[in-house]
Amino acid sequence: MIRYIDDLYLTGSTSKNLTKIKRKLRLGIGTLSLYVIMMSESKEDVFDIVPAQMFKMRKYRHMDHTVIGLAESMKKAYDIIERLVVEHYERTGHYKDLKAGYLEYFGISSPAENKVLLNEVPQ
Repeated sequence: MIRYIDDLYLTGSTSKNLTKIKRKLRLGIGTLSLYVIMMSESKEDVFDIVPAQMFKMRKYRHMDHTVIGLAESMKKAYDIIERLVVEHYERTGHYKDLKAGYLEYFGISSPAENKVLLNEVPQ
């Protein structure tokens, strides 16, 4: 299931078309040149940038994902990641525990418990 944090990190056109984009991701249709920024499921990584075409696959679409941002290009997705890292540094004064810091900041205790405090998109 695709879940979204309350205050998504968006770029220009993604903020204008957010409802349409969420619907298209949920249904797996028409999402060319869109990148989804998510909390990573792996222990080593903090964020994942995934092309929205991945959501065309039913199996992938129905896995648990916590979306934290949407961007219309890979460069803009990297800009959002940069902004997230800088915000963490300004908040904490260090880069340690970046993933744990964001899980706490977004109100998520672990990737398995994402559904507790996040907006869910109905199936």
